[in-house]
Amino acid sequence: MNAIPDILDNKLSIGSFAKSLSDKVVSQLQMLKNAGFKNIYVANIPPLDKIPLMIMQKQTKEARTIVSAYNQLLLAKTDIWAKASNISNFAMLDMNMFLQTALSKTVTNALGISDTTNSCVGGEILELLTGSSSWTSLLDSEFNIKEAIICSDPQAHFFWDPLHPADRVHRLFGYYVNDVITERIRGNTVTLSEDLLIQLISKNKLNTIPPRPASLS
Repeated sequence: MNAIPDILDNKLSIGSFAKSLSDKVVSQLQMLKNAGFKNIYVANIPPLDKIPLMIMQKQTKEARTIVSAYNQLLLAKTDIWAKASNISNFAMLDMNMFLQTALSKTVTNALGISDTTNSCVGGEILELLTGSSSWTSLLDSEFNIKEAIICSDPQAHFFWDPLHPADRVHRLFGYYVNDVITERIRGNTVTLSEDLLIQLISKNKLNTIPPRPASLS
């Protein structure tokens, strides 16, 4: 996310961003392989055009272009790297498609989520600041605020703040990834679908408030 303001301000081209970041990912993959890792998974960029920040800034089209360019290049480069490296178990975790599927009406209903466009924390503040000409200043103002405005119904929101999904979505992604990795080790594949996510929600009771972690003694 740090480079995206520069792209939107025409200080950095989309091509340069995609190449630089994907090169760094491949370099880090090689470091993991050299360190002895045999099972490696990489996630792509989620659909940034769906996050409250981009919606309020009216930059959803630009966000889609940025994400598409990077994700396509990442897929091509990691595929070449994996084949050349003879890595025993490498796969791309499609966070982009996961989030798009999770945003469907059937999945959000199953999660008990009714608001998929506004964030619980900082939404009101961000809306007041959207007149600013500096994308970076919006982020600075958002995250330097000492007392963020929190909504009265956080469990009903898909997004916790203008950038990040809320806890139910994070937990759903965690269970989905666990299934993907577990089944891949067994030689099977997991097909992402609304039905699969609904099954995970029901099985793991993700439409309820999670219990507090036990106190450490």
